[in-house]
Amino acid sequence: MKISRDAFRYLSSFAGGQIIEQYTGDVNPVIEVALVNGRYQLNAENVNYSYGPLHDAFRKYFRLDPPDLNPDDEVLILGFGAGSVAVILREELGFDNPLTGVELDGVVLRAAQEHFNIGRLPALEIIRDDALAYIERCTQYFKLIVVDIYLDRFVPPQFENEAFIRNLYRIIVPGGKVVFNKFAGSPGLEKEASALEKRFAEIFSNTSTFRIAVNKRAPNLMITGTR
Repeated sequence: MKISRDAFRYLSSFAGGQIIEQYTGDVNPVIEVALVNGRYQLNAENVNYSYGPLHDAFRKYFRLDPPDLNPDDEVLILGFGAGSVAVILREELGFDNPLTGVELDGVVLRAAQEHFNIGRLPALEIIRDDALAYIERCTQYFKLIVVDIYLDRFVPPQFENEAFIRNLYRIIVPGGKVVFNKFAGSPGLEKEASALEKRFAEIFSNTSTFRIAVNKRAPNLMITGTR
């Protein structure tokens, strides 16, 4: 009995995963497309970026806190990656809202096109830009903003300071929500998350934190603020 190459690759992925392609990113030193447990995912050197455990974390979060979106409400995804959040909103939850994705690393966007066919999603605008610069000059308003900005395992500190959070508040419509993904895998990261929660509470009228368990080591925290 002969097994096709694709079938062999799929079955082998359950024995620890396979690297399908490795890139040197514009921002991230290592970007990998891997087949793990039968599904493709995008990884940095030490952490999953799209379609793996992080996808599961956002999927679980949106089940706990479903988006409150009218048909014409705009959605912004800062740290677009290969499009996990966009796929969840569009294909898993059935929202047709206009989506804007901002991603700095052009190689990540290349992988999104070559391996994840992100261009299939309608009403999606992808912008290659630094998220900080983008929101500083942004004049558009959004009902939902998802922040998922990482350099490998860490959120760059400029995206957790007061000025950035206030700029998010500025471009969210009344009743709109910001969702900030923060991995809490060490005491130091837990401390950073607590400080971020306090900043949200100082700026937004209503805040919540959802602890999403996606692995045995630590949760992802989805810190939310509603205007």
